[in-house]
Amino acid sequence: MWNKLKNLVAAAVVSALALGLAACTAAPTATPTASPTPSLAPTPTEAAGQPVAGPGDGSGGGATPGPTAEPSLGPQALPDIASVVERVMPAVVQVLVKIERTDRFGRTSITSAQGSGFFFDDAGHVLTNNHVVEDATSIEIALSSRERLPAEVVGRDPETDLAVLKVDLDGVADFAPLALGDTDATRIGEWVIAIGSPLGFAGSVTVGVVSAKGRSLTLDGDVQLRDLVQTDAVINPGNSGGPLLNLRGEVIGINTAIIRGRLSSGQEADGIGFAISMRTAIPVSRQLIENGRMVRPRMGVSIADVTPILAAERDLAVDEGVLVLGLVAGAPAERAGIEVDDVIVAVDGTPVASTAELVSRFLTGYRIGDTVSVTVDRGGERLTFEIVLEEVAF
Repeated sequence: MWNKLKNLVAAAVVSALALGLAACTAAPTATPTASPTPSLAPTPTEAAGQPVAGPGDGSGGGATPGPTAEPSLGPQALPDIASVVERVMPAVVQVLVKIERTDRFGRTSITSAQGSGFFFDDAGHVLTNNHVVEDATSIEIALSSRERLPAEVVGRDPETDLAVLKVDLDGVADFAPLALGDTDATRIGEWVIAIGSPLGFAGSVTVGVVSAKGRSLTLDGDVQLRDLVQTDAVINPGNSGGPLLNLRGEVIGINTAIIRGRLSSGQEADGIGFAISMRTAIPVSRQLIENGRMVRPRMGVSIADVTPILAAERDLAVDEGVLVLGLVAGAPAERAGIEVDDVIVAVDGTPVASTAELVSRFLTGYRIGDTVSVTVDRGGERLTFEIVLEEVAF
């Protein structure tokens, strides 16, 4: 009996290692971009049904001053993780989905999958990952009390891998949504807590630090996620959609992907986790609630981060900015005169250093129909174009 149990555990571990996305069974595989680079959250409103934001040195005296004391690197008190977890756990949920599939012979089968999520306003809205629910034919959420409630999709955004669900909270006791924090104010090295349902083990807690911010990641070869928080808090399949929290219990990211095992390059990775930043999640969740979908003001360009290596490869005159890789035919950028290999260096006079920064600025600061001044570097020459933003289909 003990040997059978060991074999079952080993099989579960092997299955987990084969998955790149910290998700349900139908998740895509995460692979790192060629050179993910760090880069640079709006304050949420407090309107009903919208995301709600959460909450000396001394010197000695004397005639002859002594040398300045060095900061103490002695023993420090460990953070009180348990108290934070106890406070936030009722708002974290397990997302249970049924997926109906029909094979080429017309035979129908129903499979189950699961992920994580959390309540983020007092209207019963749950934030999770798009890949957790995108193929679902029915959705339930399981509360920490083990009570199950039906949920419906309010809106999904595959481009950011976010989805908002709605749950009827009538009769639910002691309900308190999580506060949404400010990822920009989070420091590299800060303690973070990941809560979710890895491999179906609901309410699991892991702890780590913020390893980096502003990361980019390519999923399944075509989906490009930007402005991600990197963490070493352990994330596994089933954690997708769960919160990454700071020590104040504020959500600073939505756990979405992991890189683990042997990569296509032959290199080995050991559990590098990624979470969607609140700078992305807050405006996207607002629009999904208001419109049921994302309406993005765009120029109509495909882009990449400029790095010193890329600048050398393409003989660019600058080593920082946003490289234009392609243009949508007839879109605003092409009509204005933007060209492939232009490097966007400023928008409305404000410098732009990365794709994450550019996308976030358009997402939070502009609407369709707005006119923006886009400055590019073209072979060492600075040119500025006036572009009217539109909803461009890619």
